[in-house]
Amino acid sequence: MFCMQCGTKNGEDAKFCSSCGLQLNVTRMSSKKKKTYLIVAIVLSILALVGIGFGIILALDEPVKIAQTEEVKIPLTPVKTEAEEIPKEETEKPKEEVPPVSKEKEKTQIIKESQSRVFTIYTETGLGSGFLFEEKGTVVTNAHVVAGFTEVVVRNVNGQQTTGRVIGISDEYDVALIQVDDYAGEVPLEMEINETEIGSEVIALGSPQGLENSASIGYLTGLDRSFESDFQYENVYQVDVQISPGSSGGPLLDAKTGKVIGINSALLTADQSIGFSIPLYTMMDLLQSWSDSPMTSNEVASIFSFYDDYEYDPEASAKADSYYEEYVEEEEEYVEEDSEEVTEDDTYYFEEVGLSDFIVHFRDNYEMALYYEDFYYIEDMLLFESTAYTEMADYIYEVTGQGMMFEFTSNEVTDIVIEEDYAVVSTFEVFDFMNAAGEWSTYERVKDYSVVIDEYGTYQITDIAIYD
Repeated sequence: MFCMQCGTKNGEDAKFCSSCGLQLNVTRMSSKKKKTYLIVAIVLSILALVGIGFGIILALDEPVKIAQTEEVKIPLTPVKTEAEEIPKEETEKPKEEVPPVSKEKEKTQIIKESQSRVFTIYTETGLGSGFLFEEKGTVVTNAHVVAGFTEVVVRNVNGQQTTGRVIGISDEYDVALIQVDDYAGEVPLEMEINETEIGSEVIALGSPQGLENSASIGYLTGLDRSFESDFQYENVYQVDVQISPGSSGGPLLDAKTGKVIGINSALLTADQSIGFSIPLYTMMDLLQSWSDSPMTSNEVASIFSFYDDYEYDPEASAKADSYYEEYVEEEEEYVEEDSEEVTEDDTYYFEEVGLSDFIVHFRDNYEMALYYEDFYYIEDMLLFESTAYTEMADYIYEVTGQGMMFEFTSNEVTDIVIEEDYAVVSTFEVFDFMNAAGEWSTYERVKDYSVVIDEYGTYQITDIAIYD
């Protein structure tokens, strides 16, 4: 090792110069330190450069990764698939939910739509109801409504009336079919051809007691009821809707669908809240057969025994039409004035014109009850279990089958007295009577009819006093 100061060569292990005494390891140690520092500096520089470079790479690489992530998400996202499927689901739901909703209608809508196709049927001796059965203008009613006639007057909801021909009638089942040419082309009521379930809500339309365009809502309370009267009633519907004379032949509607399910026909004598309606589906074949092959006037006339001497007379038919017009006008006045009796607090009042028309109408129905020997024709005009109700029912039962005949020739209302809760209508009546021995006599009688108003605003007779 050479001395840095004097240049003297010294031994490798010499610590000081042998010539000048300079410490030799200082330079060696310093050199080592410098090398160490240099190495450390280089390493640190390299690490710094690596760190800076890595940071730069990360900084430069991050946007690329984000962009790549977004690009990956766009094709893989299910949003587009759901957006394509949602319209399909929305399209399918209405198909499942709309049909049931469209089948059910509001009751007010059903009544309003149906009344234009429900009619009042007038004959010389009474009235009933009917409904449009087919577009060809056929109208369904009860046989007992048109029994005895081949032509009737058919009146619609607007008061327009026209002539109808009876083209089908049965003496076994209480149904009949009328052809009304003026209604050909009109859309009929929709018919239910299957049995209706017990408990279904129903609507009865018709003209009870001559009150046209009436509607009553109730329930189908029984099935398969069978009994015999003048006709056979087999497997009929039992209902609690209000049915009374004038309602006969009107339609019984399903309160949800508006379809005709029955033909209103009868009341239970012991309880007027129970009515009966002939299921339409049981009469469809019979009605259709009459529609396809109408009965002639002579065939219709031959069904009942009191048609034996029938002979069609056009002039007599024209006179009958004139009678119907007068009758209908009187009924219109009665309905209009009677409707004014109801006040805002539902209080009902007697009215002279209405009382007079009611008693005249009762007398007409009483004549029919005697002729057909059936209490049904006057039952609903008598207060249930009153003196008049019991006596009239007993009397008709007593004369039934005795061969007696009554021909009423005069019935005049002579006086009306209105009290607080009842009214008395006096009449002068004349009639011819044939007893069981075939002997005829003429009777003149004065009668006092005691009349009350029931909870529904209907006149009801409670007592009949007879003065010879």
